[in-house]
Amino acid sequence: MIVRPMKPTERETVAEIYLRDRQRYFPWVAQPNITDFARDSRGEALFVAEINGQIAGFASLLRVMDFIHLLFVAPEFQHQGVGHALIQRMRQEAVGTLTLKCVIDNEAALRFYASEGFAIKREARIAVPANYTLIDTVKAR
Repeated sequence: MIVRPMKPTERETVAEIYLRDRQRYFPWVAQPNITDFARDSRGEALFVAEINGQIAGFASLLRVMDFIHLLFVAPEFQHQGVGHALIQRMRQEAVGTLTLKCVIDNEAALRFYASEGFAIKREARIAVPANYTLIDTVKAR
């Protein structure tokens, strides 16, 4: 597996991964669209995980805040270490301590982030959707 900066020619493939997950798991988004990715990742550093020439997942980093805004793994590549590899790359890219937000009801993602060393820093139950801000407790290696 290789984790590297996203190439402009990969934008559509990454946008499709983003759209598929939002359609399946983001009921609060009224009408997800393929064009949402460009808007939602504007100004962020984008990285892809590649396995055998295929984009397996991606992450976006808002560098000014060391904030992981987006981290998505294509369903066919889940449970293969893609998320872990993306987190490791984000740690290398960050200047300070990484943070991210995770929906409170997304128990699988919360378990994943806990296994990667993230801890709950803040709770926003009145937000839509309700979410936790998580902070990385592991230093980059």
